Amino acid sequence: MGNGTNNQIYDLNMPKSLNYPNVSVGAILKGSANRFRDRVAYIYRDHEITYWEVYCKSLRFANALRKLGVDKGTVVSTHLPTCPQYIIAYYGIILCGATYSPINPYFKAHDVEYQLNDSDTEVVITYETFAQTIQQVYDNTKLKKVIVSGDREMFTEDNQIDTSIYGENWYSFQALQADSTEEELNIAIDPKNDLVQIAYTGGTTGRPKGVMNTHMNLVSSMIQTAAWGYGCLAHVEDDGGLVLEPVEKDKEVYLSKYASLPGTTVGLSPSPLFHVSGVFSCIVYPYFLGKTTVLIDRFNPKEFLSLIEKFGVTDIAGAPAMWNVLCRHPDVKNFDFSTVKSVGSGSAPLAKEQMKLLRKTFPNAIIGEGYGLTEATSSVSNTVLIRSGLQKIGTVGPPLFDTEVKIIAIDGSSEAPLPNGKTGEICVRGPQVMKGYYNKPKQTEETLRGGWLHTGDIGIIDEDGLLSIVDRKKDMLIYNGYNVYPSKIEDLLFQHPAVSNVAVIGKPHSNTGEIPKAFVTLKQDGIATEKELMEYVNEQVVHYSKIRELEIVEELPHTAAGKILKRKLLDMEKEKMGL
Repeated sequence: MGNGTNNQIYDLNMPKSLNYPNVSVGAILKGSANRFRDRVAYIYRDHEITYWEVYCKSLRFANALRKLGVDKGTVVSTHLPTCPQYIIAYYGIILCGATYSPINPYFKAHDVEYQLNDSDTEVVITYETFAQTIQQVYDNTKLKKVIVSGDREMFTEDNQIDTSIYGENWYSFQALQADSTEEELNIAIDPKNDLVQIAYTGGTTGRPKGVMNTHMNLVSSMIQTAAWGYGCLAHVEDDGGLVLEPVEKDKEVYLSKYASLPGTTVGLSPSPLFHVSGVFSCIVYPYFLGKTTVLIDRFNPKEFLSLIEKFGVTDIAGAPAMWNVLCRHPDVKNFDFSTVKSVGSGSAPLAKEQMKLLRKTFPNAIIGEGYGLTEATSSVSNTVLIRSGLQKIGTVGPPLFDTEVKIIAIDGSSEAPLPNGKTGEICVRGPQVMKGYYNKPKQTEETLRGGWLHTGDIGIIDEDGLLSIVDRKKDMLIYNGYNVYPSKIEDLLFQHPAVSNVAVIGKPHSNTGEIPKAFVTLKQDGIATEKELMEYVNEQVVHYSKIRELEIVEELPHTAAGKILKRKLLDMEKEKMGL
């Protein structure tokens, strides 16, 4: 839980250490379905879906998967955009004992093929608008069955997709549910060892790695975050469902500390469901809390602002780049945001000016910043969220319950924690830390040394035990809220016959946070224009990974050991921009 019992940091009514019941993630679904039965769980395109509907449809899909031969541990990937079917697919996969693995549906075919094979996926769930990609890679994968859905199946059982056009071993998502039952399954899951998901993280070198999160990792993360933000503890009901109870029973006293009571909130987030933050902020965590979640297809600033007012949104999550756009939108003053009680920010530090804008735009809200990563399932630390709590702009708060954070020497020369105030690599230990990387024992050993997750992020802990992030994972940049990995862009540029060397950095940008900028040196006889090189890469990557600027240079700055000095390139760009 971190050091000390400063009442500016911790609610003293809460225990110093939490209880983590040995249950699967499916227990969250069951517990909340029974407790919030008729409450609206999701709103999508003005269509409401209740907690009980989610549970029943998830059971039907789980039973359908079992009939298809999906066993405990089978990897089932989702290749879906944000849609109601995604929620049902996610929970159905988990309830039948399979392992969930999300794939960005906007990925190019070669990236989809790689992830399907690396994760040993046997069944994939796709969408009509993206099915062509699965058709293209099918014969080069280990796939046995494909399930397809689409807009026509969204809110009805009477308009099922004709899968005969796709070929053998393709099934309609809706047809499978219609031919299934709502029988509860009794799968013998070992929460501490069995995987709930394999979520891919790009890193900065090599191909993306599959992060193995167990059921206990995810359940622990949910319990930690609910205790931190809502003062709630978890317990198992007689029927096996996992539910939350506020420690403070007096409603007036509770609301003097925390933003809102569980079971009363309405949430809105721009995160796509196929992203790890989407699973956390739109699927599992809000369902655990009894929240009504408004799902959106894509982030549109004016529409996002209008949805806050339309649905009386209480909780908003996002990233600094998004806040810049929202808070400076020309129509922002035309909307009523009085219902907003909580604003959560992540992926990059909030600047002082951004914090001022947020407080001005959402005057009734507690503003929180968090730090997390896929290898820690979701969260590591968070701003103190009790109203009287100590908050410092630029920090991401203290570690969550039962989470330890230490700062060690950046060069890895010692595992000993550095004194507070010293900058170094952030290392994490706690029940939410991953099991390892899928089929990558060497990388697992390198990252989980001595029982600590070595994040590769650079940070500092101050005198109050609050963590600040000095730099994100080496080289990774964030464009409009999306993680962009320079190594993938660099690999593609190296494939161009005229390119000799390349470095990609995240150049600061007022609207998107950062943009990918490439610096390229050409071979002695190489001939290529900047426009040609940009088009060469941008035709092969997802929209948010496209190079926005490219500069051909005579040479790249290097260390004596031959390593490219990306920091120097970034400093040069900042100098040109007057930053």
